[in-house]
Amino acid sequence: MKVLYLHQYFKTNSSNGGTRSYEFSRYLSDNDIEVNVLTGTKIDKQYNNENNFSIYSTGTNYNNKMPKWRRILAFLDYNIKALLKGIRTNDIDIIFATSTPLTIGFPAVIISKFKRKKLIFEVRDVWPDIPIELGYINNKLLIRLLKAFERWIYKNSNHIIVLSKGMYQNLIDKGIDSNKITIIENMSNLYLFDEVIKEKKENNSLVGKFVCIHPGTMGHVNGLDFILDVAKQIKEIDNNIVFLLIGEGNRKEHLKRRVIAENLTNVLIKDALPKRDVVSAIKSSDVGLMCVDNKYKILEDNSANKFFDFLAAGLPILINYQGWQKEIIEKMNCGKSDIEPIKMANTILKLKRDSKISDEMAKNSRLLAENYYSDKIAKKKLLNIIKNM
Repeated sequence: MKVLYLHQYFKTNSSNGGTRSYEFSRYLSDNDIEVNVLTGTKIDKQYNNENNFSIYSTGTNYNNKMPKWRRILAFLDYNIKALLKGIRTNDIDIIFATSTPLTIGFPAVIISKFKRKKLIFEVRDVWPDIPIELGYINNKLLIRLLKAFERWIYKNSNHIIVLSKGMYQNLIDKGIDSNKITIIENMSNLYLFDEVIKEKKENNSLVGKFVCIHPGTMGHVNGLDFILDVAKQIKEIDNNIVFLLIGEGNRKEHLKRRVIAENLTNVLIKDALPKRDVVSAIKSSDVGLMCVDNKYKILEDNSANKFFDFLAAGLPILINYQGWQKEIIEKMNCGKSDIEPIKMANTILKLKRDSKISDEMAKNSRLLAENYYSDKIAKKKLLNIIKNM
């Protein structure tokens, strides 16, 4: 069997960022399925014909700091090249496309129709709902066109994968048949967290500190001003608590300016790191933080990689929103949702002062990863979908 895998932002485990598609590709190829990935990302290693696993890159330059017109050109560049490469690829059995961006649905559907093969479409973020609700898209004609495009993709997909219960309900509300949808949350890569050793705190500025970490994108939707507000509350009470932010994004310079202007000496902002280095930093931390701009309810449906990384590392998890993640971490006693900075500050102080509470949450986090969200569970779900098709 041969799967054509379309993911514009595909990353290997030597890159920074999420590696879900890489993990899926390697697992499928290890289970006698030939995987051909079409990505826009420039790959740092040759995987062609390695154990049933090949990667073709369109070499499309893209980053979220580009102006809007430049990003549109990048989407067009990838879609055209991926479409032509996909049509020329022989002996395809199944097309598997993962968003974002939603535009990847265009080459995926066309290749599926041209080849007369079945399409699996994975919804990682509910587009265009999110940019519409956040006010990025407000032209009524454009909104109608994007929603029609979304419906066209779902209609022409034989199966749809979503990453959370909220996303599942969103599609049900749009009239999609529930039998056509499977939830496969992001995965806790237990093997990776078991392989990677902790950073030695004595070799860096975090020696003797209680570290609260946020690895990942520093964009508008991530709402990281909230973490700086928490840090501001804690700075006057306990200077041994440090907030470590790792990543890139269009709000990064703003956050750096705030740190300097408000003299937030308990906040460290670092550049993006390769996945294994991020894993090491997470394992060396004491609390995992996840934030969104919590004015927008739709962001509660997210299924960010870092949530599952924190579970794999066995960290207490603190979030500033509600939804399915609040439900699960509070039910399993491995974290807490605090909507206001002062409340999260108090929770962090409590965790630092009472190791019994933090140790219990840490233990429960790891158990949750092992029993519900391990990489093996997610990979087997995908393999079963493909085999059943």
